[in-house]
Amino acid sequence: MKQIDLEITTLQKARHSKTGMQGGERGAVTQSSTEVAAWLASKAPADMDRAAVSRASSHGVTLGVKYEGRYPTGPNGECLPSYEVAASCEIHGTDAQRQAAKRDVEKFLTPAPVRAIEAWLAELSVITAGRGREGFDAELMVTAYAARLAQFPADVVREALLGRAWKWFPTWAELEVICKAKASPRRHMLAALSQPEPDHEPQRRQPTAEERERIAALVAEQFPHAPRKWGNRAVAEVTSGDCMKEAGA
Repeated sequence: MKQIDLEITTLQKARHSKTGMQGGERGAVTQSSTEVAAWLASKAPADMDRAAVSRASSHGVTLGVKYEGRYPTGPNGECLPSYEVAASCEIHGTDAQRQAAKRDVEKFLTPAPVRAIEAWLAELSVITAGRGREGFDAELMVTAYAARLAQFPADVVREALLGRAWKWFPTWAELEVICKAKASPRRHMLAALSQPEPDHEPQRRQPTAEERERIAALVAEQFPHAPRKWGNRAVAEVTSGDCMKEAGA
């Protein structure tokens, strides 16, 4: 039996007894964020992506995430399992709507408390094969993994650790690929929501008869020696369609 789970438990007890919070200098976790993290951890990442889009929609914001396929190969050229990552996010909504939706989407990126991540790492170490770690080696590994995994949403981390059939305890490189891919939709949503609403195209209308006459007079004044036929064609081209801005636009 590997010793990593024992080391994690001991490490957790020492931290919590000293600080009364998660992880010392990592800072306190408020009850609300802890509750959000626990709720996220009980859900599937794909469901949380859809929920984030739905919440944004309730504020009048439309989010459309675009995905790209990834087709990795192994060190010997073998094909590894393909997966999708979010590549961009289209958005429609006013600045006020974006700010309201952003506050909600940020909650969908809430990380799990470090103690929860450590518990998931302990569980994973029990059900996978790998070199056992003891003492400082185990504590260092737990700290390194937990600190990196705390950069991702709680549901994404739990899925990466316990939602897959790992045979061997995964390397950080393996976990990072999964976490980045699973977190990419919501991260692109947040990036899109952080952008200001683009300027709207000004409303335009067709010119009035008086405006056409003024434009014709200007053309005649600027090109007094041009043939009349040429001047009429120039005026027709300039005043075709909706070419006049509405007042105040």
